[in-house]
Amino acid sequence: MAAKRKMNQKFDFTKRTATGKGVCRKIRSKNVLPVVLYGPDFKEGLAGTVDAKSISAIANSPFHETTVVTLVMEDGSSYQALLRDIQRHPLTQQLRHIDFYEVIAGHKIKVEIPVKAINKDICKGIKEGGVLETAARNVEIEVEPANIPEDIIVDLAELELGAEVFVKDLQVPEGITFITDAEQLIFHIVTPKSMVSAEEETEEPKEVEVVAKGKKEEA
Repeated sequence: MAAKRKMNQKFDFTKRTATGKGVCRKIRSKNVLPVVLYGPDFKEGLAGTVDAKSISAIANSPFHETTVVTLVMEDGSSYQALLRDIQRHPLTQQLRHIDFYEVIAGHKIKVEIPVKAINKDICKGIKEGGVLETAARNVEIEVEPANIPEDIIVDLAELELGAEVFVKDLQVPEGITFITDAEQLIFHIVTPKSMVSAEEETEEPKEVEVVAKGKKEEA
């Protein structure tokens, strides 16, 4: 099951010709953020700025890598894009720079999507004393930009002790193709070592046949 992605948001994109650290520092002091748009129409990259406060809501969200935004140019044209590279201040974590990647409607792109578990509290296997182990937190998919899900949900309710969930078990809408190997393990309800040790201790000792060595019978 895949969670639906939030609606597309628009941001005004103002082109800039000046580049460099000094220029970017001045830009940020005006509450705008230096950005570069790359993609099929901008192979060399188009430098620009966007409003820092507006874009921060998406850049700081857990879904920033899968949220498609619309960049509106000064001439009225617009381009859809994903936030691909976000640079932050090492101490304050404030945004410093963003690289956008243009996406074309109808053309599939590769993105990483988080996999989340629900109903852990009522999971059969966990109620029996099992422990949920997470082998992979994200999977790579190929999908059209308009259909990018925020995440993929796995319902643990009916999973029993020892159950495993692989990529091939994930449920996603039609049109999504997995790039991650189908046999990649995602979740596993494992038996804790303490339970295994306790079971071994309660097992009845096996009978050992003792053969007494005696003198050979005289012929």
